[in-house]
Amino acid sequence: MTVRAWLPWMMAGATLALATATPSTAHAQLLAPSDSREVVVDFDDSTSESEVREAAREAGVELVANSYLAGEDRIYRGRVGANASLSSVIARLRARSSVRAADENVTMQASWTPNDPQLGDQWGLARIHAPAAWDTTCGRGVTVAVVDTGVACENHGEFTRVMDLAGTRCALGYNFVNDTNHANDDQGHGTHVAGTIAQTTNNNFGVAGIAHCATIVPVKVLDERGRGTLADVAEGIRFAADAGAQVINLSLGGGRRVKVLEEAVAYARARGAIVVCAAGNNGRYVESPAAEPGAFAVSAISPATDDLAYFSSRGPEVDIAAPGVNILQQTICNRGRDRCEQFASWSGTSMAAPHVAGVAALLVSVGVTDPDAIERALQSSAARPENGSTDRELYGAGVLDAQAAVRQAVDKSATFRAIALALLATLTFARIRVRNGKLANPLAWLPLAFLTAVGPWFLPKLLSHTTPAIDLLSRPLGDWSQLLGVGVHKWLPFANAALPMLFVGVFFSRPALRAPVGGFALGTAAFLLGTLATGFHRAPLGSLAGFVWLTVNALVCLWVARIGLDRESAKN
Repeated sequence: MTVRAWLPWMMAGATLALATATPSTAHAQLLAPSDSREVVVDFDDSTSESEVREAAREAGVELVANSYLAGEDRIYRGRVGANASLSSVIARLRARSSVRAADENVTMQASWTPNDPQLGDQWGLARIHAPAAWDTTCGRGVTVAVVDTGVACENHGEFTRVMDLAGTRCALGYNFVNDTNHANDDQGHGTHVAGTIAQTTNNNFGVAGIAHCATIVPVKVLDERGRGTLADVAEGIRFAADAGAQVINLSLGGGRRVKVLEEAVAYARARGAIVVCAAGNNGRYVESPAAEPGAFAVSAISPATDDLAYFSSRGPEVDIAAPGVNILQQTICNRGRDRCEQFASWSGTSMAAPHVAGVAALLVSVGVTDPDAIERALQSSAARPENGSTDRELYGAGVLDAQAAVRQAVDKSATFRAIALALLATLTFARIRVRNGKLANPLAWLPLAFLTAVGPWFLPKLLSHTTPAIDLLSRPLGDWSQLLGVGVHKWLPFANAALPMLFVGVFFSRPALRAPVGGFALGTAAFLLGTLATGFHRAPLGSLAGFVWLTVNALVCLWVARIGLDRESAKN
């Protein structure tokens, strides 16, 4: 096989090698039993070799030393035959007095755990399975606006950045209370909310945040008393949308529906942002802006069997429930002066909403950029409350589940793109045969087509951690622009006909390179078709224009693929 034919496989091998070489804080995690039908036996250290052989003979399994240390620790393993019962073999081994332990030799893997010392006190993150979602993504490339009392994420005048936001990216925001670019927090509420969304994580200090790789845009619309005007809130929402936020968190509200806020929410939605809102703390009706059409209203649950918090608003507008009682985060004290900081446990739907905003950011980072699709993903993956309630006016679709939301989105994208690749490859092969051509060696183009269309999406799951390198290498090539920011990715610069056409001009003069170019074109077409099928992507010029653009580019890529993968055309 030529070096060029091996190149796609070498790329895949380099992907795995680079990913596994990335250091991380980890602990061993027990997985489901493997299908190897192996048994591991720990004999008493004084057991002789003859006793080991006798035990193996009676159990009906051949045991071998697990390592050179078996002479000291007496740990052996053996494969159980297909006709034997694994459980029976283990039972016979355990019955011997010289055997200290015998178990199935299950597979284990490293599972990343942040070193934030107070992570264990964040029951909300555990309840929504956020740590498991971090095995796949941390929200890189996503912008989340916190429309609140401001955020303590800059040093300016008498205000300082709190220590546990030191590693969090903060973009330039705006202060509508004082009409300045410095949206400093002088109340504490906004900093607490921002921490749940994107607190600096794995910094060996304090607590963790859900989308800790995301960027926060602080928008101050509430003063040091936690109060603000309708005009400032409405303008704050619009500012956040214009600032490019894909997620806007509103942990505020009051009163019934207001037309001004309805228009502001609609404005943000039209620009591609999901608007996550606290349902309210009046124990009765859902307040504005959560009650506005287009807002995503969040009620609050308590730790005890997911019971709805007594203060949580309820009603038909509730979309989902999330932890909102005794939520621990770092925030300011003394109105943000004198470097006063504290770790505080607060309650309210204000604390529940940022859990949802954080998970929404995780979804955006894996390619779910359409607000409607984000909402569907959050709701379809929601868990039933532990108390068994199905009351939608209390819980909406159920309790937020970060792990399920992210995995469903990633798996759905990969599945649709893989199906698209299989269909288009079959169609291309059929077209080549109709034209009396011959399909090029699949090893020369299929791996590259797979990497372009689908990518090793399972890589973070296997390694149980995501780093920038793993995040990049686990994505299809068409998705790499996601890491440059969602604003760039919405144009799909790495997934259109321009690159295949460029490669045609550069490489088609060399017959040996036509098949790889054809594979890349085929993978790009499958990526585009799968993207259309999922409905996850928000096209920058609207859904109709997006459909036309993606379809035309896919057809052009298919044309390139048909020519590139035909061995007969390469001879001409």
